[in-house]
Amino acid sequence: MTSVIDLWRGVDPEARLVSGSTDFLSRPVRGIARTRSASPHLPPLTDGQLLVVDAALLVGGALDSLVAALHESLPSPVAVWIAAARGASVEAAGAALPILLGSGSISSLVSAAERYLENETDQLNAFAAGLRLAGAEAALADPQPSAPAGVVAARLRRGIAVTVDGALRSLNPRPAGRALATRFSAAHARLLGDRSEPGNSARRTRDGLWVMERSVGPRASAWLFDDLPPARIDEVGLEALAVTLRALLRRRAAEPSGSRRATKIAPSTGDPMRDTLLAVARANGRITPAARSLGVHRNTVLYRLRRAQSELGIDPRRSEDALRLLRAVDVDD
Repeated sequence: MTSVIDLWRGVDPEARLVSGSTDFLSRPVRGIARTRSASPHLPPLTDGQLLVVDAALLVGGALDSLVAALHESLPSPVAVWIAAARGASVEAAGAALPILLGSGSISSLVSAAERYLENETDQLNAFAAGLRLAGAEAALADPQPSAPAGVVAARLRRGIAVTVDGALRSLNPRPAGRALATRFSAAHARLLGDRSEPGNSARRTRDGLWVMERSVGPRASAWLFDDLPPARIDEVGLEALAVTLRALLRRRAAEPSGSRRATKIAPSTGDPMRDTLLAVARANGRITPAARSLGVHRNTVLYRLRRAQSELGIDPRRSEDALRLLRAVDVDD
């Protein structure tokens, strides 16, 4: 059965929990109800329904009145989802009932929620396939654990970390979640030491941080961390990352010793600016792999690109400029 947090994370991970107990997020959702009328004019509810409300109704103390009326109704909803314009602010009520604030209209939100309830498995499978593809593309462009981990963190809007041989190789905070990343960084050695089921576990730390781990290999793990419990889509996303990381680490392990260092620095044309433009063009506009191929810091690449734009009017991140640069090299060769 799909829970409140499963529906929330699967439909709109950018929605915010503005009030309510996280313990109630695990309650199952059996249907969707909607209302465009203010309290006490509420629609008839059945057990296990999520109530979607138009934010335009909730002015002044209307949210408190709505929550009070819902507590008196039998049955009451498992949660309330407020549909609002992006960036809207709603004053949260101090109630245990979970209240979510998300963007979009009532009709679009209800349609998306109903589709998810009807086909959760299919939607999760499609999400996992897209995430594995995006992670693989990132790993091909930049063969470091941080590349696919960053893709997963952005898609899930959760903190993602990768540990190899007990050391943090990648730490990607979710938006507005840098404090959580600091807490995970401080706790990860302890987490590695006290896990009861190494490689495949989800739990809450002593300081309230939710963590979930997936084994990547005998010495590596992918981690998801947040201040909210994980949902099914988080499990799917973390497993998709683990699949990509297993392939990436196997490929790196199979490379001859020193091969990465031997191929790191690209042949120089004698002109640092031209070398930089060509490296960015060959990396399809990606800064990090271009910097690695040049053996310089990415900030050096960015500085040279700014100079090239202002002095030469060239930016190899634009496909037409990149193609012109690469064709010129072919002619010279």
